Amino acid sequence: MTAAHLFGIVSWDPVLTGYLAVIIGIAVLCGSVYLLLATNLGVRLGFLVAWTGLWGWMLLMSIVWWVFGIGWIGSQPGWNVLAVTSDPATVLVDEVQRLQGIPVDQPPDGWIQIVADEKRDDGAEEVVDPDLLQAQALAADARSAADGHVVCDPADPRQLLAVNSCLFTAADEYKTYRVLIRGGERYRPLGIPDNAITQYFLPSRGRPHYAVVQIQPYRPRVEIDPNVFGDDGKIFVPKPQVDTSAPEYSVVLVRDHGSVRLRPALLTIFSALLFGLGCYHLHRRDQAIWAVREAASQ
Repeated sequence: MTAAHLFGIVSWDPVLTGYLAVIIGIAVLCGSVYLLLATNLGVRLGFLVAWTGLWGWMLLMSIVWWVFGIGWIGSQPGWNVLAVTSDPATVLVDEVQRLQGIPVDQPPDGWIQIVADEKRDDGAEEVVDPDLLQAQALAADARSAADGHVVCDPADPRQLLAVNSCLFTAADEYKTYRVLIRGGERYRPLGIPDNAITQYFLPSRGRPHYAVVQIQPYRPRVEIDPNVFGDDGKIFVPKPQVDTSAPEYSVVLVRDHGSVRLRPALLTIFSALLFGLGCYHLHRRDQAIWAVREAASQ
């Protein structure tokens, strides 16, 4: 294989190009520093100083990542589907089992109810409640996760499973009545207060956070007649009607709080160990040199 063919393969494959860019960057940056130290301090001492300096810099960077939750972070918070059922009593969660038999227009005790597509029509100024806004944002995320779980196109590999939750082929085939939110309160053990210091270095714990998205299918679509017009002069499009004979499905979800700071924390501990090891060997070398000088001076 000629050099032209080799460069052609590298330029064509973006994954290989990315790996080579990282490897060459590390070799040039770290290698140039080591080369400079080796010419002034010697091969072994130069490597030890470069090694300790590298992990000292990694330690500082990983601490910043850990405190602010940036850099090489872990998984983000999100909703995981526990069950899709028409009978909430079969779900192995006590709070969800109590939803059995409660009508849609009645908010259950202990649950925050977010009615889908709820709008104010009285023209009154809406009071902004931070807790309600947070619940609405969580409800929107839960509804999106539920839609992605119950909607499958014909080419979805989940269709091949013997037991799957592919109930619909499009999101407009069903009506979302409401989203129920419960739990998720944050607390710290031993009654530790929440302040600017503890929120960074002492992660709080969260109680189980559940969401239930209740949906029901629409009736089969009615063909649009292009010759029928409405009062506004436009083609009449019939509104979808809920199929009251179809079961009401409840998509039960649990909140995964994620592990955003787990990777930076592990990297901080790993970097601290290697940085401490390098400092220890440098100190041992200094002790040996001091002993030799002291023996020579006697």
